[in-house]
Amino acid sequence: MIDFIGDIHGYADKIIELLEKLGYSAYNGVYSHPTRKVLFIGDYIDRGPRIRKTLRIVRQMVESGNAIALMGNHEYNALCFHYEEREGGHLRKHLIKNIIQH
Repeated sequence: MIDFIGDIHGYADKIIELLEKLGYSAYNGVYSHPTRKVLFIGDYIDRGPRIRKTLRIVRQMVESGNAIALMGNHEYNALCFHYEEREGGHLRKHLIKNIIQH
């Protein structure tokens, strides 16, 4: 079975709460389930107070084979914000709204 989880947005405490509610437990800081895996469907960043911890949880689960992680539009936008175009500028324009977000 696969558990689909998306739109975490940096709320590490909430993802931990959800994983535990679904029967996942942490061993050496890595969450796993005896019979299931997680398919994270993106949007790990922006908004929440614990983005780095959220990314650490997801990455450790993926690296241990307990999850698959897809890129969401928020991750795509962050990459585009930092990726420079050949002609100058960035793929995601550095408007005030985008600067504040990233």
